[in-house]
Amino acid sequence: MTKAYQSKTFSLKALDVDTTGRSVKVAIAHIGNKDRDGDVFTPEAFTKTMQERGPQGTNEIWHLVDHSASLKSALGKFSELYKEGDYIVGINKYKDTSLWKEIWPLYESGDINQHSVGFSVVKEQKNESAGYNEITEVNLWEGSAVLWGANPVTPTMEVFKSLTKAEQIDQIQDRFKRLRKGLKSDVDHSLLLIEIKQLEQLIIEDLSTSAVITDTKAADNMKALQVLQETISKSFKLS
Repeated sequence: MTKAYQSKTFSLKALDVDTTGRSVKVAIAHIGNKDRDGDVFTPEAFTKTMQERGPQGTNEIWHLVDHSASLKSALGKFSELYKEGDYIVGINKYKDTSLWKEIWPLYESGDINQHSVGFSVVKEQKNESAGYNEITEVNLWEGSAVLWGANPVTPTMEVFKSLTKAEQIDQIQDRFKRLRKGLKSDVDHSLLLIEIKQLEQLIIEDLSTSAVITDTKAADNMKALQVLQETISKSFKLS
């Protein structure tokens, strides 16, 4: 089943912390190496999405903490985003926010030594002879500072999976309600789009791995969520 949203974590410190100009340069993805999922990003995988959605395009790619699509976890948008050697590199400038005040000393000290990229696959192909899957084009949503690479999606996912089926569905519905309110406003919708893609992935994983839902209300709610997810995705033409 096709994934709507994926993330991959790389053990990489900030490439540069400019204490004078107050900016950080981070590698959010590594190109050309096979990861633990058996995937390899080809050199051109990020080219189109950076041109279209990066700082020189629609400017929708965020620098987040822990993949959380919330203003409380947003460090801002990358002022520069480009390929440098085997890395996809983003530069972000310090802002006078409470989150930056917490994060900046961790960047300066090198304690933040892992970053993760949030994306959707557009094109991929199996390289049978080499034994890996080539990801040749992606939609890039965000790059995140993360604590550990052991959880490739987000630390909050483990909390989510510990909930009962009914609680999981209620939580997803609550997130969709907040989305609908946000979509009625005039604010930048790029964080909302990330939230939509993450919710899509939660629904996909739930349908593909969970046992059959026997509770009638829970089953009806899940069907309603599927319809809502498909409607929102079509409205925004998300791939």
